[in-house]
Order: sequence, then structure tokens, then C-alpha cells
Amino acid sequence: MSRIFWNDLHSDKMKELILANIPEGYDVVFPETREAEEHKKLIADAEYVIAGGSDLTREILAEAKQLKMIQKFGVGLNKIDLDAAREFGIPVYITAGANAACVAEMALGLMLCVNRCIPFVDRSVRKGEWLKKEMRTKGYTMDGKRIGFVGFGNIAKQLHRMLRGFDVECQYYDKFRMSREDEAAYGIRFVTMEELMKTSDIVTVHAPLTEETRGMVSKELIDLMDPEAILINTSRGGVVDEKALICALQEGRVRGAGFDTYENEPLEEGSPLRTMDNVTLTCHCGGSTIDNMLPRLEHTFGNIKKFAAGEPIDPRDAV
Repeated sequence: MSRIFWNDLHSDKMKELILANIPEGYDVVFPETREAEEHKKLIADAEYVIAGGSDLTREILAEAKQLKMIQKFGVGLNKIDLDAAREFGIPVYITAGANAACVAEMALGLMLCVNRCIPFVDRSVRKGEWLKKEMRTKGYTMDGKRIGFVGFGNIAKQLHRMLRGFDVECQYYDKFRMSREDEAAYGIRFVTMEELMKTSDIVTVHAPLTEETRGMVSKELIDLMDPEAILINTSRGGVVDEKALICALQEGRVRGAGFDTYENEPLEEGSPLRTMDNVTLTCHCGGSTIDNMLPRLEHTFGNIKKFAAGEPIDPRDAV
């Protein structure tokens, strides 16, 4: 029996789904906390790790004497010490594209919520208020807007597909520019980060968190935004200078924002974001829908089975 350590916290319902779909010949152990000491004990006799929302540090990996492979449940790698994994000779794989449509839907939902002030109106109605006349000058439509994509990978491409139902103009910045032919096929134009921040009505962030992209949406770039623009972040909190964005929101230099990810998670109790009416907040759950869990599990377990059997794994999943 090959042991898998899944280094994340799950609800009972999710554990039931995982255990009902685990391949024959494998068992899974789950931690009760995110504490490193517990994780070191659980990883000690594991042959595989499914990496989730907890840190997989050098210190923890050093205890993994039987570990053969790390499989990410998703695509974000910022919680995994890749240098340590490389040093210890442990290959790392992701589930490329597995949650792209889900996260794209969340980004679109946040755009609509912020533009139409939906959470704010919901709260006001629940309190017995009826702000119909006030809302005539607070909400914004999607049609006619220019959308700026910071990064144009799988999730951004799914969002771009979903936005075709709106009368919007799209532009993007990515370190790896597409060919002119692909840009024409998507109907999107490449711009610099500075132009994107200056000219977009909605900035939507889809860059992975690396040392190169940390703070990439900087104070200087946020200061270029139009006061009527909004920013949506469903990538990683560290890609955006959160303090600078909060300051711009408080001072009315940015109209609103939608967050699924934050620099510190869970969002700390004292964060000003918790009390701001011009933001919509979700809990890093963009890729989490019940009908997407089974395909993600099949992808995740499928890679482990292929690795164990010496079969090729999709090159897009190799880190």
C-alpha cells in the first residue's frame, strides 16, 4: 500500500469524496493542523505528497525519506520550496488547466459584483434599507469597458472566452507575448504594463507568484489607474501591492476591487478590507466548486498512477 500525504485541511464532505475516489493500492493521510511538526511526522513514511494550501518547506521535505513525487492539487507553486525539492531529487507536477474555468468564473463574478455593488446592496436590503435611488449613480455596466489582463495563461484565456458575451475591448500584458497571429485570433492587443494600468476600466490579475512577479502590480502602477477603474485579483495576493491598493481604494483613486487572494491568508482580523463597501471579498475559493472536484481528483490521482507505473505524464504538468 503506497501512502499519500495530502498537506491540506479539508471538510468531512471533501474527505469522503477523496477517499471514495482514491485508486486501489493507495491510502491517504490528512493533517489536523497546518503546523510543521505534525506535517513532518505525516510525511516521514509517505511516497507521494499532494500539495494543497499548506507550506511544503525544506524543513518538512527533509523528513520525507521515502518521497518519490510531489503532485500539486492545482497550479500555484508558491507554497512549495522548489529549490529544496530539486536538491532532494523530488519531481513536482501540477494539474495544468484543471481549475482554469472555475477561477475564470470567479473573476467574472467579482467583476460583476464590484461593478454593480451587489454585495453592498445585498447587505443593505438585509438591514431593511431600500437604496434604489442611490444605486442609480453607483453601479456600472460591463458593456463598453476595456479589460486589461495581467498575464494571459489558461485562466485568463478562459475568462476571455466568457467575456465574449459582453461588448468589451481586451488588452493584455504577459512576459511571454503571443504571436501576432494568436493575438489576432483572440482579438486582443498587447500593451505595456504602464499602458494597461492607465487605460483599462477593469484590471484582472492572472500572474503566478514568483520572486519575479512579487509586487509586480506596484504602487507606481496602481497610481496610474483611472479613478473609475476597478482591479480584480484571483491569482495570488503577493502579486499585487495590497497596502498600496487599499490606500488607493480608501482615497478614491481606485473605484473598487475584488479579491479572492491576499498577501496573508486567512485575511487578518484588522485588515481595512473587511470594512470597505467598495470591495468584494472571497476566501481563495476560485477553483473550488463541487462539480470541479471530481475531475481535479482524477487528474491528480491519474498523474500519481502514471508516475508509479513509469508512464508519461502530460508535459504541461511537469514543473
